[in-house]
Amino acid sequence: MIIKNLIFSVLSHAARDPVLQQQARKIAKNAVSKAKPSFMKGSRVAGEMCGNISKEIKKGFIDLKKNTSQK
Repeated sequence: MIIKNLIFSVLSHAARDPVLQQQARKIAKNAVSKAKPSFMKGSRVAGEMCGNISKEIKKGFIDLKKNTSQK
């Protein structure tokens, strides 16, 4: 997960104390795990939209080929 790595790296650089780093990692890990369902839902919706757009483009291309070959 890119976001998880980004959060960990930012928090690690912000706090140079090893104890603070461990606490920051725990907090970030909990935040990411709680946000995961919404990320997954957003990813699924984006995938469905991409699939629908791809189907529309293919359908338009096939229709265009049919129209140009009939002339």
